[in-house]
Amino acid sequence: MTLENELVGKFGKPAGEPAVASALESLMKIHSLDVEELYIKWEQFAYHQNEQSTALNVDMINAFKQFLQQQIEKKASMAGGPGSAASSLKKPKMLRPNVSSPSLFGFGAPKTPTLKKRRVDQTPTQSNIEGDTISLASPTEKKEASTMPPSVRLAAGESPVTPSLLANNPDPGKVVDVFNLADIEVSEGLNLDGEKLVKPIPFYDSEKYKFRTMRQNLLDVADVLDEQIEIFTKVFQDHYKTTASDPTIQSQSEITAVGRIVPDSPAADGMLNTESLALETSRLTGIGRRIPLNLERTKEVSLFPGQIVGVRGKNASGDYFVVEEFLQIPHLNSPVSTEGELQSFNEDLDGKSMKVVVTNGPYTASNCLDFGNLEDFVERLNDGVKPHVVIMFGPFLDVTHPLVASGRIPEFPGVKVQPKTLDEVFTKIISPILRKINSKIQVVLVPSTTDTASNHAAYPQDCFDRKQLQLPKNFKCFTNPSTFQLNELFVGCSNVDAFKDIKEVVKGGATCSKNRFDRIAEHILSQRRFYPLFPGALKRRKLRLEDGHDVWEHVSGADLEVSYLGLTEFVANLLPDLVIIPSELSYFTRVVQNVLFINPGMFIRPTGLRGTFAQLSILPPDLADGRLTKVEGDEMVYLHNLWKRCRVDIVTA
Repeated sequence: MTLENELVGKFGKPAGEPAVASALESLMKIHSLDVEELYIKWEQFAYHQNEQSTALNVDMINAFKQFLQQQIEKKASMAGGPGSAASSLKKPKMLRPNVSSPSLFGFGAPKTPTLKKRRVDQTPTQSNIEGDTISLASPTEKKEASTMPPSVRLAAGESPVTPSLLANNPDPGKVVDVFNLADIEVSEGLNLDGEKLVKPIPFYDSEKYKFRTMRQNLLDVADVLDEQIEIFTKVFQDHYKTTASDPTIQSQSEITAVGRIVPDSPAADGMLNTESLALETSRLTGIGRRIPLNLERTKEVSLFPGQIVGVRGKNASGDYFVVEEFLQIPHLNSPVSTEGELQSFNEDLDGKSMKVVVTNGPYTASNCLDFGNLEDFVERLNDGVKPHVVIMFGPFLDVTHPLVASGRIPEFPGVKVQPKTLDEVFTKIISPILRKINSKIQVVLVPSTTDTASNHAAYPQDCFDRKQLQLPKNFKCFTNPSTFQLNELFVGCSNVDAFKDIKEVVKGGATCSKNRFDRIAEHILSQRRFYPLFPGALKRRKLRLEDGHDVWEHVSGADLEVSYLGLTEFVANLLPDLVIIPSELSYFTRVVQNVLFINPGMFIRPTGLRGTFAQLSILPPDLADGRLTKVEGDEMVYLHNLWKRCRVDIVTA
């Protein structure tokens, strides 16, 4: 495949124009990037354009070039620090494996990442912590924050008060993207004077989520990881009528093997490639050993750490396993409903469409704790939008927020007794705003692992305590992840950013040309769980000590409770009709394997600008309009085909 074809596969047809292709190739040479890395940078650039057009042309590439230059300058200034000029000339330290490869490849090697611990005599100063917490934002966001008016920024030494949002916010209620394959009108919403409501019905056992965190047992972790491989081994054997063999044993015959994709070295850190992958076997098949994979004969593939795969090939040399073919995992069944059930759901809504709103935290900017925009949004829900159901994802009050992390909680105007704890910030500031939502509107709250109001900081995560948060009965607190039913529809929600965390190793023109969100969605469906990546992603921030040295501090991440990862799998081995996984990446709506995927975008951006939310208008199930698919069998049942009768509007918050 030529470079031009790769660019067109990633960036689309505009990349085929000579001027555009030449400019992109020039950027690749200047910054030593391949096509995949350049496209990731382009996605970052497009995300920070704040609703502006990002059509691929020469002018936009010039702006993209400035964006890349700003990133380099920002990294250089951060690396320089207050030290001598010579310190900025230090060569980057080469990463070397700190363990030797045993003769039995990978046997006994750790399966989870370890963080290097550095003993430091100095402690970070408060000013350094406050200054560096803002570095969680991207370089473009930092630039936008630096250009904020003084009334918005929180200067060092200034008493923390609640600043107002930026004056140049985009207008609320503006539709920025529409998914509408069937020309469906926006739903009128809920009749607040009526009596018929849509009630979410949970499809999970909440008691299973009430486990104690920070008590992982290595034996339990090993059992769960091994069980994942064994479950898929049975799936492959039943579907392909074959027997799984040990790929680590030298053999001249072609075999079928099942295992987990892992790095070929325990010390591996960063992006993987096709030359650095290995297959980890189960204890029953290969006593947990690992074997490097040779993908030279594989034309099309997309892999990531933690993925369970079935392969055909041979290990002729004993040093590596040559993959001839990756076996496709059988699809799960979709939920169906009988004719009587569908007619009943249709009558519940009087034949009118259902309206669902989805929001995703954070709900304040990174430099303040101003919930004014959330309050305005609640008024619009009651007066204009009037949805049947609102699904709200956390974090509502983020433990990694700079003001929360530094303990500088501001004084809130209009509150007689100021909150003294983070729990009181929620009950005295956030809960009164949420209680203003009309009692006829059903509200679903899904927590984040960084929510201060959650006592459960691990994934899978227990739900909020509704009574403790002083919320009325129309609020339903669900777990993370959770599956629930809205009339005939099965909805799956997960509040861990799988779309950002999963970084694939992609090979082949057809695979590379496919939309990345589609590829990740296919992985989630085929792996049959909401977060298939293992180990989970980490999020760190850099702190500067008084002597000018930098140390890395763990902030958050996927925070997987591995012993309970079974709770993250799809319920009843059924694909949901709708999967909602909020992401820090740009909002999107995709249809993959008859499943509708939605990322509503962030409600508030770190700079304080308004973000987005998703608004769904769903037609009632009608057997006469041809949008439902009849499933042949003894009983007359129908597929729900949500994407054929749903309109999704991405709207500014």
